[in-house]
Amino acid sequence: MIEKLVPGGLGLGRLPEGIVVMVRYVLPGEQVLVRESHRKKQFIFGELAEILAPSPDRIDPPCPLFSRCGGCDLQHTGYDIQLRLKKEMLMDSLQRTAGDTIQQSIDIIDQPVGSPAKFGYRQRIRLHIDDRGQFGFYHPDSHNLVPVTQCLLAHPKLNEVLEQLDGAPGFPELLKLSDSIELLYNPERDDVILFLHFKRKPRPNDRAHARRVQESIQAVSLVVMQVSGHGFFVAQNESCLSSPPLLAQTLPPDIAGASLSLTWEAGGFCQVNLAQNHNLIKLVLTLLGARPHDRVLDLFCGFGNFSLPVAIHGSEVVGLDGQGSAIRSGRRNAREAGITSCSFQKTPILEGVQQMVAAHQTFQTILIDPPRQGAAEIISLLPKLAANKIIYISCNPATLARDLALLHTSGFKLDRLVPIDMFPQTHHLECVALLKPTRDIEN
Repeated sequence: MIEKLVPGGLGLGRLPEGIVVMVRYVLPGEQVLVRESHRKKQFIFGELAEILAPSPDRIDPPCPLFSRCGGCDLQHTGYDIQLRLKKEMLMDSLQRTAGDTIQQSIDIIDQPVGSPAKFGYRQRIRLHIDDRGQFGFYHPDSHNLVPVTQCLLAHPKLNEVLEQLDGAPGFPELLKLSDSIELLYNPERDDVILFLHFKRKPRPNDRAHARRVQESIQAVSLVVMQVSGHGFFVAQNESCLSSPPLLAQTLPPDIAGASLSLTWEAGGFCQVNLAQNHNLIKLVLTLLGARPHDRVLDLFCGFGNFSLPVAIHGSEVVGLDGQGSAIRSGRRNAREAGITSCSFQKTPILEGVQQMVAAHQTFQTILIDPPRQGAAEIISLLPKLAANKIIYISCNPATLARDLALLHTSGFKLDRLVPIDMFPQTHHLECVALLKPTRDIEN
């Protein structure tokens, strides 16, 4: 019998002798037959062979590729149940990793904020290519390709392009020269950029093929060929671009007080669920509760997704990021919006924080939005910045739990934790943690 789902979306059960078995695509309470795939230390990992007694929460997954494609792992239950399971997996991660102090704070975890769209929410998808020239997603836990012509999580405009790619003139020739493909939805223009990660510098014939693809698919506004170390090439242009084309979204007035347009470079990081990103920004602004002229430090700031809305509300914001493309976009967004109270600095995060500590800089609030590996290397430095509030945005409950324990050791107590579901139909979960100092901190 499956006892529960654990972080990563795997179901956990036990053999009569107590050995733990892990398997995907199951639900708590189900009795299942599992085919062993491999063992790792004290665990057996298996594949679902048969459901002997299904959960009443089980439904038929709408995608015909479910369990073959590795993109989704919760389509076999309804959305309300998904949110409940995600909260339970988050609590499990905190209880196992973050120690007694965090366990005592479990009751402050909010109910997850559900996504406005349950399907069709992804504005970006990445497709892999195999040796046979097929494109698609990987099978779970492998690099075996599953060819696709549509994805239920992708924005409808991306699916419109995806369904036409295979028959587009010139596309087979481009596939042979690409390591992977990205389809990027541009919400401001309601069109799609086809982004090819090329193996070599494009030649005239390659650009001719790209033009044929663009001309044959109405929704494609641009075909971009990126070559590592050589820049970006577009179908209509014989020369290398100095930077990739831009995508844009407009934040509504209820977020920024006025419409705020944010742009980022194609191929750069952005939240894939734009509607839920609006809810994420609103939540951060609410937890921030900033007063005019407060100093706010935004670590891993990206193109200003949080920095610029916070600055519009009156704070002085300093954003740090190690990615040059993100800093270029942040500065451009601030300049075009006429925002002078927000600055962006390109620096490795640890180095940037060390420099601020050495310069005795202080901030009222620190925002941290790290990648999946978290922010462990900087946490011991944060008390020296004298913040009375830390807002930590996490896309990985495991590293969040670790970093919350480190933050407690550094003098910050978890005050509120809000899960926000950016990725319906999957086990992935974004979280926003509010922390406050437990003792006087250094100035």
